[in-house]
Amino acid sequence: MKFFLITLAGLCLAANADAHVDKDALETITVTASRTPLKVGDAGSSISIISKEQIQRRNSANLTDLLREIPGISVSQQGALGAITQVRVRGAEANQVLVLIDGVEANDLSQGSEFNFSHLMASQIERIEIVRGPQSAIWGSDALSAVINIITRPGNLIDTQFSGYAEGGSFNTVRTGFGIQHGTARNQVKLSIDYLNTDGTNISRSGNEDDGYKNTTVNLTGTSDVADNIVLSYLLRNTQSTTDFDDIDFLNTGLPTDAKFFTESSQTYAGLSLAYDLEKLSHTLSFSRTATENITSTASQVDDKSRGDKGQIRYQANLVLEHHIITGMLEYEQEDYEQRGAASFFGDPNKNLNTDTKSIALEYRYDGDLVDLSLSGRHDSNSEFDDATAWRTTAAWHLTNESTTLFASVGESVKNPTFTERFGFFDTFTGNPDLRPEESFSWELGLRQSLMNKRMALTATWFRADLDHEINGFVFDFPSGTFTAANAEGESNREGIELGLDYNATERFGVAATYTHLDATQADNTGNDITEVRRPDNSGSVSANYAFNKANLNVAIIYTGAQEDDFFPPFPPFQERVSLDGFTLVNISGTYRLNDNVELTLRLENLTDEDYEEVFGYSPPGFSAYGGVRITW
Repeated sequence: MKFFLITLAGLCLAANADAHVDKDALETITVTASRTPLKVGDAGSSISIISKEQIQRRNSANLTDLLREIPGISVSQQGALGAITQVRVRGAEANQVLVLIDGVEANDLSQGSEFNFSHLMASQIERIEIVRGPQSAIWGSDALSAVINIITRPGNLIDTQFSGYAEGGSFNTVRTGFGIQHGTARNQVKLSIDYLNTDGTNISRSGNEDDGYKNTTVNLTGTSDVADNIVLSYLLRNTQSTTDFDDIDFLNTGLPTDAKFFTESSQTYAGLSLAYDLEKLSHTLSFSRTATENITSTASQVDDKSRGDKGQIRYQANLVLEHHIITGMLEYEQEDYEQRGAASFFGDPNKNLNTDTKSIALEYRYDGDLVDLSLSGRHDSNSEFDDATAWRTTAAWHLTNESTTLFASVGESVKNPTFTERFGFFDTFTGNPDLRPEESFSWELGLRQSLMNKRMALTATWFRADLDHEINGFVFDFPSGTFTAANAEGESNREGIELGLDYNATERFGVAATYTHLDATQADNTGNDITEVRRPDNSGSVSANYAFNKANLNVAIIYTGAQEDDFFPPFPPFQERVSLDGFTLVNISGTYRLNDNVELTLRLENLTDEDYEEVFGYSPPGFSAYGGVRITW
């Protein structure tokens, strides 16, 4: 901890009078913090942006390492590349974070309404926006604590551009891909294909059987000006993957043990929107569908299969006046869930379930010279639950020196129980159809400060969320001998601070640092407050980037503090708390440009060969090295 506080203080004092930074950094437009485009510097919520340039500098296979460097985010990965990866924001559950891909809701209904980040390859992504705080008022149930928007849609290009890459390295890993983007004055289209194959590593503490992973992703996206005032946007994305995983030794240790198990997964995201823009009034009609399927092969003679389909129809109208923007939205959503497997002593897992939700939302924004305000509300009418109302208000106050902004947001969000929480998951989890939706009241107070002629940017945020009726998915059900879900008595409280620093010392050299302190507690069965699992009290990162004439070097140091987890031994008490030690990861990546079209890449991960666990009993890979080439023409 002292290391990060000293580093932050030192960077704040490392001023360089000849340095230069992009003075328009806060003029970046976000499409996630509001229902209409908004400057990041005018937002009343905490926002982090990961640019395409940052992704390419790190050259990561997936995005989890980049997300670890975002304030307020914690990552839990069950082993090696491809293993189930949960992302929590400000201590909330993974299924309380909404993930969008070009505006299409991507959370997996068949996996507890979480988004599994292990399948999201970093290649071909243009930009990532993370908006923290209560977002249900504008984005619905899954956005109780944050929204992560993955943007693959291309920018403007009046040309045809081809790109490709190939990489190989540790654990017999091969990664390759190809993309083509074509642009005219009225049309932009991008098609990409990415492939990854790795033998993986042994994710259990014992044994020597490696757990491999394969991923093939095809992405088609673009826009078309079909008329002077009409824009058509579209997305079609499919990921096919195979993930090896281990069994659990339920008789002796309760820990993972080698097994030839695997899951074949498919995720398809489709979106189509038509925007009609007049001088002051615009209309958008959009359709989207997310279809996921997971087929798991174990020792059972019958494979387990789960499917989830979510379809949405949304109409939005925006009225833009001089300083005022009024947005109204109507939405219809249908969710279908299917589960197939072998019947057993614990029951018949085969079921077909569905829900539908009708929503109406309204957002008002005032964009002033010194003050920006917003007020939004949403009402959901669900076929399975009582009607729910969410609201949010934000404010940003720009001081007269134009370098200081105070911002705040407050709101109430709702998260509906998932299909698996209500109706069970095969023979390992018993559902509870009487669950109530979770309700969260949260607020944040923040500061954005630019220094040294805007070469340095500081952010500080204090946040708190009080969650009622939190769903505890690890309640032992003695009659069935399995676990079930129940609404916890009392409140769950999540409070903390987030600090961030970005400093461009020169045109070639820049550093960034983050720190998060989190206190997340919930009431146990006796009513006493206990720490929530897989939520480190302290986390942070320090990264530096130096651009040479033809090369680039990036170093990232990521710290995750000690945290707790639940362990389920095969003997009483059947559930106990265990501690996971803190750890520090050091990653280095570099590029060398041979010419205008060809660039060599190198990536070293876990340079110090740190031995750690993010989920109790699951071992991640040690040191690894990868080299490759990127080509554009």
